[in-house]
Amino acid sequence: MNIIILSHERSLNKAEGLLNALSNHNVHIVMDQVASKEDKPYIKLANNIIVSKGFNIIDIISNIKHCDKIWCVSENLLPLQSQLESHYSIDNLNPFAAEVLSNKQRLDDYCRLIGLGEFVPASVTPTFHSQLDIFKNKQLFTKPDIGTGSNPSFFGNELNVEYRRWNNKHHFLQNLKDKNKHNDFFSSNKKGIHTERFNYQPCKIMVQEYFWSEEPSLIPVGVVRNGIVNNLCYLKTTKVKYGEQLDANKTPVELHSNSRTSDIAKDLAVWIVTNDEIDADRHNKMQHFLQTLITNLQIKDLIFTGPDFHVNNDKLIAIDFNPRPGQFMNILDKVNDYKIFENIVANKEVTINNQLLWGCSMLKPGTITKLSGVNKINKYLNAENTELATGMIIPKFQNLQNKAFNVNLNIVGKNEQELFNKYKQVNQLLQNCITY
Repeated sequence: MNIIILSHERSLNKAEGLLNALSNHNVHIVMDQVASKEDKPYIKLANNIIVSKGFNIIDIISNIKHCDKIWCVSENLLPLQSQLESHYSIDNLNPFAAEVLSNKQRLDDYCRLIGLGEFVPASVTPTFHSQLDIFKNKQLFTKPDIGTGSNPSFFGNELNVEYRRWNNKHHFLQNLKDKNKHNDFFSSNKKGIHTERFNYQPCKIMVQEYFWSEEPSLIPVGVVRNGIVNNLCYLKTTKVKYGEQLDANKTPVELHSNSRTSDIAKDLAVWIVTNDEIDADRHNKMQHFLQTLITNLQIKDLIFTGPDFHVNNDKLIAIDFNPRPGQFMNILDKVNDYKIFENIVANKEVTINNQLLWGCSMLKPGTITKLSGVNKINKYLNAENTELATGMIIPKFQNLQNKAFNVNLNIVGKNEQELFNKYKQVNQLLQNCITY
């Protein structure tokens, strides 16, 4: 088969499992800039690498005359996938579905339209302040409507509104006024920012009603085949308040913050649970949400992670949806002998023999003066980690998204309790390697 993988260079880690699984096919990988084969050796598995700044569709079709299948690992490129599928006569992702799945605000609006409103927070992308009146005095959350992780800010460090909680609309508006950005914010939000990082799709700041998850969030992971949702497993994720000191003697569940008032919360750990470990009523509700969405969008084939279902007063609140494989899924593939993606692309049943916990280190803060024996635990260290070294400062607040100190552990086990026990054991082994 002739297969295209669409990816930003920075997102290539999410394509690793697909590249391994498609080694017997003719694979073209299309990206926006040259990637280092030393840093990302798996791109050598592609038969053809096409670098197209701005993902020029004419460049792509002139280089690839025929295509049977397209996989996309960067959601802002879904409209491009839809256009290419139309050109190659592939019946899968229609233009409307691509627009909905590539924009968080459109996704919320569409879910309300098709009867899934009970799962979705109130949300709006405001262009004038009175639009925030729908929230009354409720807590708010602000975030970019496209992309993943932290998008470039509208105003640099002057006004950080990406992934922030606010007490209410007055708290948010007062912050804009204090920074002299009240008018600038709303005028900028009319047109959005256009950056190469997100293929010049207009990025705006959306506002959602804030729901804190009272327990670790539940995240379905699966694949759509011929329009039917097949859930492979669930992820659980636990968050901690920004700046909160961690206790290495507690499990990730015990460390899940109960604070509803932290402006920023970061992921501490993500781990897998099987479908039968999830309450049956919750499982059925999440599957209903996903199948209703996929059926209405008329999508045939898709790998997905999400939404994050927050548990709040016995309600399930769906936050976002990643219509692509995530980094966790690629790590899970490795610890299952690369069989997960292999079976997905072959339309075979997927069995997960080894469960995985991906957690940040919980180390004593301070400056490293000596390291010894780290090689003994190398197999537990994530490939994307920053390398520990003498002179490095271990911060007080460690989390999976800390780019300055990114020391995360990959723990394999057969069940949740085994994962937790080994997580604490390996973290202690790493701690023993460090002298301050």
